[in-house]
Amino acid sequence: MNENINVLIFPNLSAGNIAYNLMKEVGGVDAVGPILLGIKKPVHVLQLGSSVRDIVNIALVAVLDAQNKHKSEANAFDAYTDYWQRLRNSKNS
Repeated sequence: MNENINVLIFPNLSAGNIAYNLMKEVGGVDAVGPILLGIKKPVHVLQLGSSVRDIVNIALVAVLDAQNKHKSEANAFDAYTDYWQRLRNSKNS
């Protein structure tokens, strides 16, 4: 691979926890998560004993999720409004 990897997927919780702690300690990287995907509402989980840095990082992810959700809802509303305006204009013509 010629690109940096920023997502790792593990077969089970034990393997994920081992790699997560190993990367934090040895790799000198910030590990953010766990983040649950594929559900209707976003969920951001903090581990017991999380550091202030962990709390700030997960709060940042939550803010970015909320901003993206707001943008997508605003775009959907604009498209919906444009559709009805065009429909109304075509009927009046």
